Amino acid sequence: MKTVLKNSGLLLVLAGALFTACEKPDDFVNKGFDVDLFSKNLKASSEGQTVGYGFAIAQNGKIVKYGSGGHARKAIDAPETDYLITTRQATGSCTKTITALAVLKAMEDKSRNENSFLWELLPPSWNIPAVNRQIRVSHLLSHKSGLTYFGDSYAALRQTMQTPTTGFGDEQKFYAYNNVNFLMCRVLLPCVVSGTAAFEGQSDEAADEAVSQLYRAYVREKIFKTAGLPDYSKINIGPWNDAGPITLKNPDRQMTLYYNYSLPQLNGMMKYTTYLESGAGGWYMNAAEVVQVMLTAEAHKIVSSGMLTRMKEKLMGFDNIVPGKHGNYYWKNGIWGDPQVRGIYTVIMHFPNNVQVVWHTNSRQTNIGDPENVIAKAYDDAWR
Repeated sequence: MKTVLKNSGLLLVLAGALFTACEKPDDFVNKGFDVDLFSKNLKASSEGQTVGYGFAIAQNGKIVKYGSGGHARKAIDAPETDYLITTRQATGSCTKTITALAVLKAMEDKSRNENSFLWELLPPSWNIPAVNRQIRVSHLLSHKSGLTYFGDSYAALRQTMQTPTTGFGDEQKFYAYNNVNFLMCRVLLPCVVSGTAAFEGQSDEAADEAVSQLYRAYVREKIFKTAGLPDYSKINIGPWNDAGPITLKNPDRQMTLYYNYSLPQLNGMMKYTTYLESGAGGWYMNAAEVVQVMLTAEAHKIVSSGMLTRMKEKLMGFDNIVPGKHGNYYWKNGIWGDPQVRGIYTVIMHFPNNVQVVWHTNSRQTNIGDPENVIAKAYDDAWR
């Protein structure tokens, strides 16, 4: 008994010495990334700094945190409506990330990759000149094609491909952000899926309708359904609800409106995106739906692991990186505003530890600062 007591006393002495030697209690707290703190940081940076906002955070293949605040509709546009995590709005150019995933999935399914020549995948009757025949799909998806914008229509896109490039290549000197690169995907994706001759012999107007419908159907089925989105068959280009597309002739008094936070006296407005803008923009979704697509891509259920890596490294469907404390943070944003700067700002960001975030606001002008850097800092500050 005395031996046991002596040993117990020795253990207590040793334990006391160990705890005394510790500099602070934090030494016993688990270190690493804290998703709760990341969410808290995002909310703190957004709350009261814009009209309405929502965000969703995915980690290791599932949505783990989300938040929202402010208004989808202000009292000036009664009924006043809260901005919720389920609130949908235009994703703007974040549509380009979804489009890039769709194009590259279709190409992988046809045993092709991003190095394929663009002209080989487009309608033969377009008669693309030799000077444009070395442009690759990767150049298109990274805004390094040197193509010229003439309009959104099928006929205008044909004119784009028939006009000599201003210069293309892998080097950064060829980078020139231009919506025409992803507007072209509205024709490219259907041609990859259905064949280059699928739309030959049709009028330009008929071809426009056909490629638009196929683009929408493919993204719904191969991207949104694969991601497990319950409303995958309803998600639309431009505003929509369960009854179908929302238009000027078929309005919805509950839908999100777009504002300028710095001019609170202005009424909100809505942009009624058409199918002609699809590919480059237009998907109308909430942050949780978009992040579900991103986590599905990270799980390599849309494109291969190698392809997803090259998407990031070549910035195909991404804008740039933030060189953060924990590696490269790949991001894409969507920005749109009317002449009174009423509009949207959306961000997709992928982090190295299998964390993805999507952040939306229904105001083009905010007091948040640069959202990409604010989100990156919120992430960096969430490590213990």
